[in-house]
Amino acid sequence: MMKRRQFLGLAAALPVITTFGGWSLFNHAVSAPRFDNTLFLPGADGPFAVLEPNEPLTLVAEQGWLSVPGRGETPFLWYRTKMNGHEYQNPILLLRTGDELDVTLDNQLDEGTIIHWHGLHVPGREDGHPIQTVNPGSQYEYRFRVTNRGGTYWYHTHAHHRTARQAHQGLASFLLVSDDDNEALNDALGLELGNTDLPLVLQDKRFDRLGHLVYQPNPMQRMMGYLGDEVLVNMTPSATHEVQRRLHRLRLLNGSTARIYRLALRADGEAVPFQVIGTDAGLLESPREAHEAFLSPGERLELLVDFAAFAGGDRVELHSLEFEPMAGGGMMGGGMGGGMGRMMGGGMHDGDPLALLEFVVREGEAVTAEVPERLSRIEPIDVTNAAERDIRLDMARMQWRINGEVYDPDRVPIEVDANTQEVWVIRNADRSMPHPMHIHGFSFQVLSRSGGPDFVREQAVNEEGLTVADLGWKDTVLLWPGETVRIAIDFTHNYEGDQLYVFHCHNLEHEDNDMMVNVRVRA
Repeated sequence: MMKRRQFLGLAAALPVITTFGGWSLFNHAVSAPRFDNTLFLPGADGPFAVLEPNEPLTLVAEQGWLSVPGRGETPFLWYRTKMNGHEYQNPILLLRTGDELDVTLDNQLDEGTIIHWHGLHVPGREDGHPIQTVNPGSQYEYRFRVTNRGGTYWYHTHAHHRTARQAHQGLASFLLVSDDDNEALNDALGLELGNTDLPLVLQDKRFDRLGHLVYQPNPMQRMMGYLGDEVLVNMTPSATHEVQRRLHRLRLLNGSTARIYRLALRADGEAVPFQVIGTDAGLLESPREAHEAFLSPGERLELLVDFAAFAGGDRVELHSLEFEPMAGGGMMGGGMGGGMGRMMGGGMHDGDPLALLEFVVREGEAVTAEVPERLSRIEPIDVTNAAERDIRLDMARMQWRINGEVYDPDRVPIEVDANTQEVWVIRNADRSMPHPMHIHGFSFQVLSRSGGPDFVREQAVNEEGLTVADLGWKDTVLLWPGETVRIAIDFTHNYEGDQLYVFHCHNLEHEDNDMMVNVRVRA
């Protein structure tokens, strides 16, 4: 077995960033970030409990009070439900491919809301389109079969012009789908959901002096994106978590409204490699080793981290490395990057270095396991006869646009035929900012990435410029200023009649400011 010193010696060849928000990775005389709150983990009851729905559920959207470590009780929006005589808030729904989901949304808020099943392949009526927003006191019924492959999905509000605030205040949770491949992997590695298989949602938040969540974007933040002044993992600020000396599966979800994370692991200031095993819509064909990866709002990334290489008492930290969000497009941090780009937040800016989570390795014997070389099978989308569609992202009159359009519920700028394939060539303007673009109802495959900043091109894993976050099946893809990304979408389905979805930026302030268009799939 590789010793910890040998492991870190090999990892030292990987590039590292030298400063993190005022403290140095190599100068330990400077105080390190404090990780003093125990990470909240999903349990069998209460908030974020893991539920396997075996009966129809009613999710009541309402305001409650959530206890946040170091902050006390804060007003919080959640989905409350009852099952088998127990009550849960924002439950993590655990389903298997082929299961039926029977959910009624009961809106007990004082404003409209609706649920979007992010990443699931469902008919348009079941998708949570913003035009389906229901009024206070009203209900909406969802009945559909889960046809997705196993993976880490989620559900969240998609209320028209209210998505960002409602999501920031709490209306979101995981929806995990299992299948034969996922079960085979967890069995082979001895992984257990909630113990060594960990759902982790990253969210930046703002709190007032009373410890209450605050969502009050100014006009610039509504245009650029609203950033919190601290990052929480599973609603835990400055989180720490004890891990066994063995492999762990980390299911990372960027649940922030606007912040992008450049994820990396560090131990004693040295880079710790990890294996990427899955992206938005499930497992990759094979593990891919990496030392950093970007995760934009709405995206998911699944990692395997081997803590068996460390001794008891060692600490491994999850960080977001520094980057310039407006780099690319020939600007290299100038223009917007030096001006508007740094006006998004208050004390913390997008691209600032952040310490997110500390893992403390327990004493005990190391448990080793062989990671399978083949995780799943991914058939490439056949684009031989695919139509090609140009998608342009830009700004005019202080509004971000898609092909010159802002959202109009009565217009359908994109129409495609069911059971056909298309290649979308998405081009982000030079004078722009990063846009995580999300399509409802379908997954896609990223074909190529070009024109982005140097720090993105350096992460490329193939000649097409893809990063590890682009591999496998996706529903959200990040575009940097001046970048062009080509994606393949298969619009095959067996739903009756025309289906209406949306394509939008998952910077939720951009979405609420109408960077969104309707997409009709014609029968």
